[in-house]
Amino acid sequence: MTQVEALAKYAARASFADLSAQSRQQLPVHILDSLGCCIAALGAGPVEACRAQVADFGGNGPCALISGGNANPIFAAFWHTALVRYVDFMDNFLAPTETCHTADNFGVALTIADYVGGSGRDLMLAVALAYTVQSRFVDHANFMTRGFDHTAQLAFSLNAAAGKLLGLSEPQIADAIAMAAVSDASFAVVRAKPLSQWKGLASAQSALGAMNTLFLARRGVEGPLQVIEGPNGIDNLLHMQIHIDWDKQGYEGVLESTIKKYNSMIHTQSAVHCMVELVRQNKLDPGKVVSIEANVIRIAYDFAGGGLYGVDKVVRTKEQADHSLPYLLAVALLDGDVMPAQFEPDRIMRADVQQLLKKVSVRPDQEFTDQYPAKMPAKIVVRLQDGKVIEHEVQDFPGLASRPFTWEESVEKFDRLTAGHADEGTCREIKDAVHSLENIQVADLMALLGRVKGVGARH
Repeated sequence: MTQVEALAKYAARASFADLSAQSRQQLPVHILDSLGCCIAALGAGPVEACRAQVADFGGNGPCALISGGNANPIFAAFWHTALVRYVDFMDNFLAPTETCHTADNFGVALTIADYVGGSGRDLMLAVALAYTVQSRFVDHANFMTRGFDHTAQLAFSLNAAAGKLLGLSEPQIADAIAMAAVSDASFAVVRAKPLSQWKGLASAQSALGAMNTLFLARRGVEGPLQVIEGPNGIDNLLHMQIHIDWDKQGYEGVLESTIKKYNSMIHTQSAVHCMVELVRQNKLDPGKVVSIEANVIRIAYDFAGGGLYGVDKVVRTKEQADHSLPYLLAVALLDGDVMPAQFEPDRIMRADVQQLLKKVSVRPDQEFTDQYPAKMPAKIVVRLQDGKVIEHEVQDFPGLASRPFTWEESVEKFDRLTAGHADEGTCREIKDAVHSLENIQVADLMALLGRVKGVGARH
């Protein structure tokens, strides 16, 4: 049995009864978080381009869309994945040298659960299944260190979950996964500086491709089942053998997933949290700051501090800003928070933050790195003109898997993300629906989400 066939067997046997009480408690938290991200993305320029693409080519299919309208399931999945990803505020899975955005799976799970007339429990199971599959490929393989983007694992997780929802046979699920995996790998240069708008849309492209192979598999098209271990397969590309014992895997991936408290790249969360706490505890005059020094884990330095993935010498766009520790720490000192408002074009370009970010230096700390991913330590040192030095250190941030969000914390974040996109009554109904997800149909949730509208092009 190939790895893909073993994965298909694992997906096909999944049932809601397999989910622990802890997963059933956390799944609505993560689903509400994903929906907040979706709603916050409405109106952004690249997202509007995606909506136009769906309008032109998505047809008038059976799947309801967030913000209204309908499309076929392939383009509906594309749309919903673009929404959840674009603002870059969704959840993650953290491994020592790799990462992924587990919420990249949410748009497909939501779309196909709606397409099949599924229940809230079906949606919860699909999210749990997809989160677990993607996470296992992250911690059992080295995609990113071999130059592949973390969207590459979506070929496995998206079709495992969607195939389960569609009720496909094990061979059909295996074929769907194999075809997607062999065709839709993305390269890690997507995350390299200078960052482009594609950073926020690459996973939507993965969803588009995966859904195409999913429905081809349902029609009987067969795929290369040895895509992992076969000649010139993924094992060969990664220079390692991927072996995941799917017979021993549960469906608890959501419990390992980390929610972002701040609208910044995941590995910068502790550093931003450290700065926010430092500012709250000390009255600072930004004009008297001489320097800001940040000690962070190696992967934060590599992605956002000038390490492996380079540095944006000039920060002008949202995509550059949310992956730039100098910008993030500067704006956190000035505004006391990092939310979508800190990535509006006029905020990014304002002289105060542009001048202050030049005073930020970032250094990888080996002692901190050794504690990751169980902890994510960070230390900030601010030096002032009068010689005063202010220091603060944290070990983690609210939302880390070891410090998971509560329902109340997820509601608070949702309310902040959705302000201005929907009236309070609609938002209240969405929150109530997600909180009661085990007892409703996905169509009921989609009817509410269809009432949410954008606020005009941004970013």
